[in-house]
Amino acid sequence: MVVKLGIVGVGFMGGTLLELLKKEFASRAQVVAVCDVADQALEKARSLGVEKLYKDYDEMLDKESLDAVIVATPPHLHREHAIKALRRGLYVLLEKPMARNLEEAKEIAAHAGNRLMIAFSLRFHELYQMVKNYLDRELGEVLFQWHVALGKIPPMPWVGKKEISGGMINEHTVHVLYIFRWYAGEVREVIARTWTIQSGIDIEDNAAVTLIHENGAVSQLVQSWSGGHRWRKWGVQAKNGRVTVEDYLVGLYRVSRNDGSVIAEGEFNKPVEHLWINELRAFLDSVENGWKPEPNEVDGLRVQEIVEAIYRSAQSGTVVKLPLA
Repeated sequence: MVVKLGIVGVGFMGGTLLELLKKEFASRAQVVAVCDVADQALEKARSLGVEKLYKDYDEMLDKESLDAVIVATPPHLHREHAIKALRRGLYVLLEKPMARNLEEAKEIAAHAGNRLMIAFSLRFHELYQMVKNYLDRELGEVLFQWHVALGKIPPMPWVGKKEISGGMINEHTVHVLYIFRWYAGEVREVIARTWTIQSGIDIEDNAAVTLIHENGAVSQLVQSWSGGHRWRKWGVQAKNGRVTVEDYLVGLYRVSRNDGSVIAEGEFNKPVEHLWINELRAFLDSVENGWKPEPNEVDGLRVQEIVEAIYRSAQSGTVVKLPLA
C-alpha cells in the first residue's frame, strides 16, 4: 500500500514534513496534493515534485483521492481543516496545538473516529524517549520535574495574535505539557501567572506554571519569549534518581541514582529531523494498518484542558482543579 497524502499548510512545518516524506518515505507515501493560500508555498511544493496545487481546501478534498491529510495551518484553522478531512473518513495528522481552545478541541475530538494523530512531536524525540525508559525501568515514580525555556517569540506574525495562535502557552508550551503528563500522569491542580512585556502582541510572552499531578508529583515550567538571550534546561527527580538535560532538543545529559552513581551520561546531538521522521513513520503505520494513532484526541483534549486551566488560573489568581467543570 502506498499512502496517498494531502497537505494543507506548507509553511515551515508543512514544508519540512513534505521534504521528509519525499526523502525518507518515497516507497510508502505519495504526496498527491498540497493546499496553501501563499504562492511562495505552492512553488516550494512544486519544486519538490508535487503536481496538484490548490488554494482551496474543499476543492483539494473533492478532487483528490486521499488516504490521509496533514494539517499544518495556524491553530485558528485546525478545527475546520481537521473536521472536514475526518468527516470524509481520512486519517489526519494534526499539528499541535490541537486547537485554539478547549471548546474547539472538543469539536475536533467528536469527529476523530480513531483516525486522528496530534503532533506532540517530543513523544518521538529519542532523548525524551530515553528518559521515559529510565523512569519506567529504573528511576521510578516522578517526584518533581522542571523545564526552563527562555527565548524569543517566533518570527511568524500570527503567533502574537490571540485569535490566531491562542497564546504562547497554547501554541508552544503544549510540547512540554505533553511531556509532563507523559512522565508523571494526569494533572489535578494548576496554578499559573502570565505576563505580557512586549508591545505589538496580545498574547502572554512570559509564564510561570505549577502542575500538581494525581500521584502528588509536581511539574514546574518557566517560559519567556521576551528575553534578550536564550537559556533552556530541563530535568526530572524520581524516587530512585534524577535526570538533567542542558538544553532542549540537543545537549549534555546525565542520569544518576540517589547514591550518586551515574547510569548514563553524554551529549545528545542527533539532528532534530529525526523526531519528525519517527512521527511520520508512526502515522503511516497507523494508516496502513488501520490502527488508532498515538498521541491522539485523548491526549490532545487532556493537554488542551491543562492549557485552559493555566489561563483560568492566571486570570483569577487562584488554583484551578481538573477536570474542568
